Amino acid sequence: MKEELYETFYKIENRHWWFLARKSVIASLLDRWLSLNKGSLVCDVGCGTGSILEYLSARYTACGVDNSSLAVQFCSMRGLTNVSKGTVDDLAHGGQRFDLITFFDVIEHIEDDVEVLKKAFGLLRNGGHVLITVPAFQFLWSKHDEINEHKRRYTTKELAQKLQSVGFEVRRISYYNTILFPAAVLSRVFSKALRCSTSGELKVPPAVVNKILFSLFSLERFFLPHVPFPFGLSIVCLAMKPG
Repeated sequence: MKEELYETFYKIENRHWWFLARKSVIASLLDRWLSLNKGSLVCDVGCGTGSILEYLSARYTACGVDNSSLAVQFCSMRGLTNVSKGTVDDLAHGGQRFDLITFFDVIEHIEDDVEVLKKAFGLLRNGGHVLITVPAFQFLWSKHDEINEHKRRYTTKELAQKLQSVGFEVRRISYYNTILFPAAVLSRVFSKALRCSTSGELKVPPAVVNKILFSLFSLERFFLPHVPFPFGLSIVCLAMKPG
């Protein structure tokens, strides 16, 4: 990911509807899908500027790793001291085994995503889990994907197959950010038809719009833990290392 985006994310993550709603959905899924205690070892790979790691650290024995020095710096500005510069390869040198490894909108940036999943598999204890979010559907590819240097978007079938190929047992998988899906699809279809595109730049919308979008997206936290959605702008998946 481009270095300048880390500063943008740091400035808006605690205000922008998408980041706030995504965190609320993830928190709900962690509460309902997993039974982790304060001593559970959790690692947030590709933790970025630390918005979700901040939440994880308040609940578990958590750490973060990111391959950007700037990201580590912004995590430090949040007061997070449990972050290091590196990748899953660096985690392997410590010999620690985790109860949960998270990849929140990370593996779509990586050329060989299967290899990274294989390394995560080796870092988990038997019975440990990986929780992943990724963007969905290649036909939704837009300027936003290019700016964020994505390699691909996924379907649930494709993501499940990749996890299973390295030994994971897929426990839960669903599309999400579903309520806003029709509006997003129409927007991108019209943009392509008219041969125009937005800048893809992330900005906090006006307060009323921001609040409405947050309310719509975060509403999914009440349903997603119980019922998988058939489509959406993103995918969330919980997989387990058998043991």
